[in-house]
Amino acid sequence: MLHNVSNLRWKIAACLVAPVTFAMTLDRAAMTVAAPTIQKELGLSIVEMSMILTVYFWTYAIGQVPAGRMAERIGSRKVLFTTSALWSLMMIVTPFGTTFAWLFGCRLVLGGAQSADWSSGIVAVKRWFPRSERAKGNSMLLAGLYLGPIVSAPLTAWTIVQFGWHAVFYGFGVLGLLLGSIWWLGYRDTPAAHPLITKAEADYIAAGQPPENPPAKGAFVRCFRQPRFWVFGLQYFLLVLIQSFYTTWLPTYLMRARGLSLKAMGMYASLPWIAVFLAVFAAGYLCDRLLKKTGSIYWARTPVAMVGFIVSALALIAASRAAAIPAVVGLLCLSFAAVGFVQVVVWSATQDLGREFTGVMSGWTNVWGALSNVAGPVTVAFVVKLTHSWESGLIVIGAAAACGALLWIFVHPERPLQARVADEPATPLESSSVPSPSVETLAAAIGERLPEGGREANPARL
Repeated sequence: MLHNVSNLRWKIAACLVAPVTFAMTLDRAAMTVAAPTIQKELGLSIVEMSMILTVYFWTYAIGQVPAGRMAERIGSRKVLFTTSALWSLMMIVTPFGTTFAWLFGCRLVLGGAQSADWSSGIVAVKRWFPRSERAKGNSMLLAGLYLGPIVSAPLTAWTIVQFGWHAVFYGFGVLGLLLGSIWWLGYRDTPAAHPLITKAEADYIAAGQPPENPPAKGAFVRCFRQPRFWVFGLQYFLLVLIQSFYTTWLPTYLMRARGLSLKAMGMYASLPWIAVFLAVFAAGYLCDRLLKKTGSIYWARTPVAMVGFIVSALALIAASRAAAIPAVVGLLCLSFAAVGFVQVVVWSATQDLGREFTGVMSGWTNVWGALSNVAGPVTVAFVVKLTHSWESGLIVIGAAAACGALLWIFVHPERPLQARVADEPATPLESSSVPSPSVETLAAAIGERLPEGGREANPARL
């Protein structure tokens, strides 16, 4: 029975996976916040400083797919421990040099090393959580990601004022080494191999894992021939268009377009991040609840993603047209919270679609996110310059992002990208013979109790 199962998997997610992701976010944001101080002290040009800031994102994007494949092949434990040590050392040695070449090189290596964090975390959640709980597991991983921007700016600014910019890199680097060591000691790639897990919990996790096939030669290459592989990346690109506005232009928008003071901007700009931080927990609960109620991956993923896209886009457009500041901020919070709902669905669907290629699938998805993080801010800047209106910039990215809802019609997360072997029977949650359950099947499934593995037989879909 579930009430006899221990909760080590939740401790792994909350105390190991999320903190490492949080530390990575701190490291990534440190240079952005410290950039004005570093540029002035070292006499760097604006072009040199922009190259130092952006090289991180290029190597981060390039490393995504190889890092994801490594996480699947040799395990998240080794990959994340090794790369976290490397990126933490890069943070520590960054203040050692005072030239453009030194800082550029440190950021280049930092981006490549941190490309392993997200895919390793996604693989860890897949292996430690049964399918019926993966959305909540992914929400904890996302919470670590979204907590970073809430904490990083004020913490980094305070440290620079009190101790200088060098201390930021030393402190965050040491924190990364500490968390990486704790990760190595506390994490195991196979739940049953963990010294603290109970047999009941190990059996519960194993029972909730869908069967996987050993990858055939050339199987990953065949993914590129499948339209859904590209559709999934494109929908994430459209989602991150909205998220990129919050990560880059929100403070500028509040001050220039809405006339807020620096002090007021600092308070209001943090509210959407708090909203998305809370939203991912609600999304994780909702998605897992829908999966248990309907027994259908389709209904636990696709409608939530589509509604999230639409709400986020409409709220952003409405915020651009609102007059009162409370209404503007409230709508911005709603828009970003809806992004959080889609994010939980995206990374849960990554595990559903990827199966044995979850690491690669997460890396592939993150590549599109990295590209959008570049395209989004540039698009907003171009539209604002062309039209002299921030409203136009927000409407353009909001309208583009709304198209992501349409793409989810073609994703079908209930159908893994890799074909199953011919003699292996498909379970109800994995059957691809029917794209989604009928209304009658869905209604009949409501309220039925699932066995502890989170799956039940559904004759209508066999």
